[in-house]
Amino acid sequence: MIAALHRTPSALIIGTLALGLSACWLAGTPFGLLAPLGAVFLHARGYLLVSLWAALLTAIAGATVAALLYPGAIREAALSLGAFLLVAACIAALVFPEPTSRSARIGTASRQVPGRPDGIGAAPGEAIESAVHPEDRAAIAQAAAYAFWTGVPQVTSYRLRQLDGSYRWTELRAEPGYGVSVNVDAMVSRPGDRWTIAQSLGETVDAVSAAKVIESLHGKAWAFDAMGKFTYVTPAAQIAIDMALEDLNRRLGEREFIDGGEAGWMRGVHPEDVDRAASTLRHCLKTGESWNIEYRMLRATGHYVWHRISARPTRDGEGRITGWFGTSIDIDVYKKTEAALREREQHLAQLIDTVPAMIWSMTAEGRPAYLNKRMMEVTGATLETVTAPDGALSLRKMIHPNFLELAEQTFIKSVTTGTPYNIKYLQHRADGSYRWTETRAEALRDDAGKIVRWYGVSVDIHDLITTQTELHFRKQELTRLVDLVPSFLWRLTPAGEPNFFNRRFLDFLGLDEGGLEQPQTEPYAAALKAAIHPDDAERLWAELKQCLLCGQPFSMRYRLRRHDGVYRWMDGRAEPLRDEGGSIIQWHGLSHDIDDQLRVEEALRESERSLRQLVETLPALIYCAAPNGEPIYRSEKLREFLGFGLGDKDEEGRTRLAGTLETIIHPDDLPDVKEKYGFSLATGSSYAMKHRLRRADGAYRWVETRTAAMRNVEGEIVQWNGICFEIEDQVRAQEALTFTQERLARAAQAASLAELSASIAHEVNQPLAAVVANSHACQRWLTSDPPNLERAQKTVERIIRDANSASDVVGRVRALFRQTGEARNPCQLGTILEEARGLMTEEAARRRIRIEIDVEAGLPPLDLDRVQIQQVLVNLIRNGLEAMEPAQRGVLRIRCLRADDLIRTEVRDTGEGIGAPEKVFEPFFSTKPNGMGMGLAISRTIIETHGGRLWAENNQPGGATFIFTLPVETKADHDR
Repeated sequence: MIAALHRTPSALIIGTLALGLSACWLAGTPFGLLAPLGAVFLHARGYLLVSLWAALLTAIAGATVAALLYPGAIREAALSLGAFLLVAACIAALVFPEPTSRSARIGTASRQVPGRPDGIGAAPGEAIESAVHPEDRAAIAQAAAYAFWTGVPQVTSYRLRQLDGSYRWTELRAEPGYGVSVNVDAMVSRPGDRWTIAQSLGETVDAVSAAKVIESLHGKAWAFDAMGKFTYVTPAAQIAIDMALEDLNRRLGEREFIDGGEAGWMRGVHPEDVDRAASTLRHCLKTGESWNIEYRMLRATGHYVWHRISARPTRDGEGRITGWFGTSIDIDVYKKTEAALREREQHLAQLIDTVPAMIWSMTAEGRPAYLNKRMMEVTGATLETVTAPDGALSLRKMIHPNFLELAEQTFIKSVTTGTPYNIKYLQHRADGSYRWTETRAEALRDDAGKIVRWYGVSVDIHDLITTQTELHFRKQELTRLVDLVPSFLWRLTPAGEPNFFNRRFLDFLGLDEGGLEQPQTEPYAAALKAAIHPDDAERLWAELKQCLLCGQPFSMRYRLRRHDGVYRWMDGRAEPLRDEGGSIIQWHGLSHDIDDQLRVEEALRESERSLRQLVETLPALIYCAAPNGEPIYRSEKLREFLGFGLGDKDEEGRTRLAGTLETIIHPDDLPDVKEKYGFSLATGSSYAMKHRLRRADGAYRWVETRTAAMRNVEGEIVQWNGICFEIEDQVRAQEALTFTQERLARAAQAASLAELSASIAHEVNQPLAAVVANSHACQRWLTSDPPNLERAQKTVERIIRDANSASDVVGRVRALFRQTGEARNPCQLGTILEEARGLMTEEAARRRIRIEIDVEAGLPPLDLDRVQIQQVLVNLIRNGLEAMEPAQRGVLRIRCLRADDLIRTEVRDTGEGIGAPEKVFEPFFSTKPNGMGMGLAISRTIIETHGGRLWAENNQPGGATFIFTLPVETKADHDR
């Protein structure tokens, strides 16, 4: 019946599966699937069958683990599924196909009706042997014998007599009759396959006769003469290797095979085996020894298959070899089975060695028999170290001394009684440490119930033990923590009844925990109701009831009466604890005494109101910013001044700080403000600057802004606080004062120049007048008749004296502009530029002009008169500011860089330019209405006395640039 079921078609299995699913749906139980599962196991073959068994066993293991680990409904479902899977496994084991059921056996009588060759069938039995064509009966017998000896199914054809007496070809599959654990291809021979018979047997008649005897037993046989030339080969053998007699005997060289030549049969031998096969056969042909060898032979399918070959000689009455007969048996199944067994053995050994557990075994008497690799690596023990001299088990080197006696007693009890061995102890490890280990062992019994071997496993549970110990300590610590936490902890049942108060809460309410009997719900509830303030009770119970119904967290502030009768404010919170199904198991709550906090908060709020009033009433514009500079607060006065609130100018893609600065800062002041404010944010230094601020009506007003960082205890900036004072009136007054001072300075300069000119004229006029008078006198003395040379000589001497006097006067004036080396020192030109800009900052601000300086890095110091070079720069900067004054805005740029062996300085303005760039350096030439025309002339003189050069150029499209150069090694021109 089982054999018939194995031939169940797929359509029937699918129908059975559909019926099983319908039964499951109607009955509400998976047991309706047992029938289709059995059909699937009957129908499955090869890897599909292995996969089905693996899936079934994995599902059983998963259900077992789930039943052990998860309580409740999950455990019940897992147990039900496990029971179903176990029943399915039993049915699968019952219907598991036997190895011999893969196809029909040889010897089973054919049920095929003559004249109906419907494919592969069984060999005909004795009852219908007469229906087989006489010429085919030997081939059928050979196929059956060869299948039995080799384990390889044989597929051949034979002629079967029909009802009308004619013969029709029918196909036969001969099975070995026993199970083969490896997959092999059947050998197929068809009608018309090429094979030949020797025309003459010669002296090999006896050998051929012996070969035919072997042929009847083993299925393949052959014979060859004393020189190794085949005279007979079983037709099935010729077909299997696709070589006829002429192919086997074909000489491939000039020499005969026995003399070292090659024969055709060698082409059917694996290249790695051909030399060995040929050499051993030649040796046997020459010596008469039996030929026994294994090598790989090429089949007609193109595959090499292992064969075992044996050959024996036949001799005449005188002992001379007349021929050889032999057989070749296909041992490929054996070789594959052997390789598979070795692979499985290796896989099993690797599995045992790599499994994350220490596995061992003992004999029935308790003597150590095996330790896996992991156990030896972990413990450092070997089979020799755990075996006592008498062969018994020695645990002394593997178990901590404190557990040795208990382990030995437990071991002896298990071996004596056969009960399973189970113990937890400290096991010695290879590194010298001891770790907690659990060892289990059970006995393997034979069919009679006798113990044949003990198998055990040791699992490291050190982490589990230490975790359990730590959890115990933590539980104790948690209990102490719950009692010491400075809050009131409590727990409610799902119905809202209190069943736990921590020690601090009990002390607050004045309850004595020792006097309360279990359950504690009623006294806790009574104490809680009595402690709630009457004004808060109704609201609290309503809120708690609502939370219990909907499962939402509870949060509320209320007053509780302390044991001394004082009511204190509490902040109560509670959340539900749910199980895996979402049902509420209990409520955990916390009540925190916030009475002091509320009083402090009220005092802080009052202080904040006072401080805010103070800030808002100060006559200044106050603001605050985050550590990154983003505005976070503006006083009411500042909001009114600007005309917008804190976030009114926010735009996507731009920070609030950037939007605010671009909106309220004057465009000419914005770069300086960003630079200085950014420097303060980066370094934490205070910020102070005068700039123009846009008022709500659009007018810009001068303000002075000061900002300082507020830091925490660690010194980190937590906030920037700033204040703005409007200084518009001060700036205007300062401008008027500066303008007046300039006018006074110019008047003083004019007066000083007039006085200097009068003094120079007075001093020079006297010697010049004397020179003129003496010149006239000299002329008279020389023109008299006769000339008075003596008088003329004295007059000339007086002229020379008076001329020297005039020269001294001029020399003293020239000394004002003559450079001497005593006042020069090494100086950085960039530093002098910064000082000059600082001197002109106020005047530039009054004229609403910004001064920018660009100094090339790494400039060398120069020997300079700091004051004179500073005067030159101040003069050039003032001229540039005055040229740009009509525009009332702009940037005066000063650049300093190195050009070969010179330091080049450029002062570039954006004014109207210069009509005559070279003429402006002439003394007393001025383009200003009130200018004296001496500044640029004196500046050029100073630069030239330093060995440099000063000139002017017009810019494109407008403005002028004054340029001067100074040599890196300055040399004063003392000869000018």
